[in-house]
Parts: sequence; C-alpha cells; structure tokens
Amino acid sequence: MLGTDATLIGGLVGAAAVPRVILADTPEGLAAGVRALPADVGAVLLAHVDARRAHRVTHELQVQEVRPTVSEHDVNAVVLAAVALKSMAFDGRRPRHCRVVLAGAAELPMLPAILTAGGVGDLSTWNPSDSAVIPPHTVLDGADLVIDLVGEPSPALGYRSAGLSAITREDAHVAPFVSAGLLRAATLSAGLNFDAEVFAACARELAPSLPRDRPIARGQGLRLTELVSDIATGVHRNRRRR
Repeated sequence: MLGTDATLIGGLVGAAAVPRVILADTPEGLAAGVRALPADVGAVLLAHVDARRAHRVTHELQVQEVRPTVSEHDVNAVVLAAVALKSMAFDGRRPRHCRVVLAGAAELPMLPAILTAGGVGDLSTWNPSDSAVIPPHTVLDGADLVIDLVGEPSPALGYRSAGLSAITREDAHVAPFVSAGLLRAATLSAGLNFDAEVFAACARELAPSLPRDRPIARGQGLRLTELVSDIATGVHRNRRRR
C-alpha cells in the first residue's frame, strides 16, 4: 500500500516519492528517524502513525526547523475542513455563524485549529471518553453541522435521531491529491512550515473546487494538487514579506 501511495503522490508532485519505514517506539525516536533521512529528502508525509504521536512529531520537527513534515491526519483534517466549509456555503450559512460539533476530535488533532482559522465561530469538540461528563444529546443542542470521526458501529452522539446529517472520514476521498499538493509546495518553498494558517487557507480554496465524482479523474486530481500547492506556497511567500 505504501508503494502504491508513493507512486501516485510522486507522479502528482513531479518528483520521486520513496516509501521508508522508520522503526520507533517513541515520538522522540520517530522524530530522530525523520531527522536522519538523507539530505536529498525535501519533505516527509507521515503515514500509518497514531494521530497523537504524529501530531507531537510534526510539531517537534517544525519547532526544530527540520524538513517540512506533514501527517496523513493533517491532510485528512484539511480535506474535512474543506468539506465542512462547502457544506456551510451550500446551506447558505457563514462559518462564523455556524455551530459545528466535532465528535472524535482526538482522531484529527489539527482539525479544531483549522476550523477555527477557517472562520468557524462556534466549535464544540467531543470524544467518547467525555460521555460520563458530557451527555451526547447535550452536545447536539443548536448544532448546524456534525463532523463524526467516531463512526460505526454506532454513529457518535446519535445525531441521526436528531435529524442531522454528518461529515465522516469517507468524505476525505481527495486526500492523496491534497497530500501531493502540500509536498509539492514544500519542495518549491524553502522553509515552509505546515500549520493551521497554511492548512486553513488550503481548506478555504479547496471547498468550492471539491469534485463530487468518485473515483477522482486524474485531471481533476492534478488540478486539486496544483491548487493546494499554489495556496500553500502563496501563504509562505506572504509570510516572508511581513
């Protein structure tokens, strides 16, 4: 699977994408493994890593100004934020006036920050471990949109019985193309840092361009890759002018 993903992403980026396995028992060990990669590795996509560990590692590497590193969880967060923004626009709602409930927030640690940076004015996060303290039905009061990262076997919070639909992980189907766009931007922009500002900018521009078709046609996917690359590069350039 890693090899297949690397071939697809490398083709979109226009550069060699080589899968590497880093054996590490701790976040520190994984970060050290990324730092030890050959000098010609321009950027890293962390895959098949626990969400909390990946978040800690990418943050540590960014602080240390090591090569740009993004996780698959970050990419999924960008895509789901874009889907959420598109849904709000379709319903004629402005993000700052929407109440969004994020169930299973721990699954995508960057998503709350991306949604907030993207303009969402009222965001409530909930995890299954909160059930004893925060009854699920109370979280849904006044909700306009639910993002459910918990899913089956029973949808989080019981939003269906409340007459609400939800955005789920299945809606992140354009993630490979977004991954390629972020990696492409990293290879074109020395010193690029992946953070909530960059991710939110990408999500805002992605929202109106998200295709409905599945699977995504290669031409559509390439356009998404180019869009994400251009936006991330643009944010980086604007920062350098400040």
